[in-house]
Amino acid sequence: MFGWLNGRSGDVIPEQYNRSAGVEVPVSGRQAPGNPVASPQAAPAEFDAHAETYDGGMDNPVKALLGDSADDFVAIKLRWLLGRFPHLRFQNSSFRVLDYGCGTGTLLRLMALEGLQASLLGSDIASGMLGQVARHWPEEMPLPELYQQDGAQTFIAPGSVDLIIVSSVLHHVEPADRPAVYAELHRLLRPRGDLVAFEHNPFNPVTRYVVANTPIDRNAILLRSGKLRAGLSQMRFTDLRTSYLMFFPPRLRVLAPFENAIGWLPLGGQYAVTARRGDIGEATATPASQIVGAN
Repeated sequence: MFGWLNGRSGDVIPEQYNRSAGVEVPVSGRQAPGNPVASPQAAPAEFDAHAETYDGGMDNPVKALLGDSADDFVAIKLRWLLGRFPHLRFQNSSFRVLDYGCGTGTLLRLMALEGLQASLLGSDIASGMLGQVARHWPEEMPLPELYQQDGAQTFIAPGSVDLIIVSSVLHHVEPADRPAVYAELHRLLRPRGDLVAFEHNPFNPVTRYVVANTPIDRNAILLRSGKLRAGLSQMRFTDLRTSYLMFFPPRLRVLAPFENAIGWLPLGGQYAVTARRGDIGEATATPASQIVGAN
């Protein structure tokens, strides 16, 4: 679920995830900590069909022209995150970071390789994607905690996460189902915890072309930043802000320092909406009708 235009605590290596509801999902490789739970009757998620061959949309020739691998595109998001939240570099394991809709764990893996010491968690609706995390994870590094979602629900304890990242996920969620996702994100965050949602910018023509011609995005429904902010506001998120990024492809990394200077310009390949869960008793969020560009 990653991409530019589209996002060893397991020393024991069992063949299956343990699940508190008595349901099991086969996975390959090392066992990630966590507690994946889902209904045994649930239909396979759309992305399960792509799990073993998932390459972050690099099968699109335009995207392949702009970067060498999906890692290159996700690394742009990580650099943006570390610029926006520099304290991430100095957090210990008591600070919990969740990649909601983590796919095969690319962003989490790059965070670990960057040396971040925060506790890393990932969740996804597609068990096949979660099963690929260990396959791509460095052998010498502890795996993140992984949770299989049942729809929007993650089964992670409420108020237990300091930072949630939702990277190129929401355009794969039906508009009618997005409020349930926003509600789950709000439930998971600690008071004053931060949320970052990366999404494709529908005003960028290259983004629209790549999404329209990438098989894994065949059902994608792009959303404007104002629509996203309005949905989060209705769920009592505060401090809503939008920045734009990915003006330059990975092959032009020499131009990356200029991205921050033009982050206000709504032409980047992606945008990032940041928000915060307010303290208990804090004033209600801005009404959606008052958010510019909400429609």
